Amino acid sequence: TVKEKPVAGYKSEVKGYDITNTKVAKMTVEGTKTWKDGNATDRPATIKVDLLQNGNAIETQDVTAANGWKYTFTNLESYDASGVAYIYTVKEQPVDGYKSEVHGYDIT
Repeated sequence: TVKEKPVAGYKSEVKGYDITNTKVAKMTVEGTKTWKDGNATDRPATIKVDLLQNGNAIETQDVTAANGWKYTFTNLESYDASGVAYIYTVKEQPVDGYKSEVHGYDIT
């Protein structure tokens, strides 16, 4: 039998000595908001995180301490109709008195 190491973004199917790699159609983007404010008591109770697909906001989530400052965007299309991968990024909507930085899908 033949085996292939997993290839990111693809599903492998082995039939005899043939391996077929198919692009995965859906993906998930998840991240965490980390506060660097010395546990300030005037921290907002809720922030809004935008999900951007190729630079355009397509979805927004409310993020709170109750959900551990975590956010998850699910069931996202991985590729456009031409088979070109979408680029997903996240952005925190402005919060007075704070500056945000994005690292991958995490925000500080």
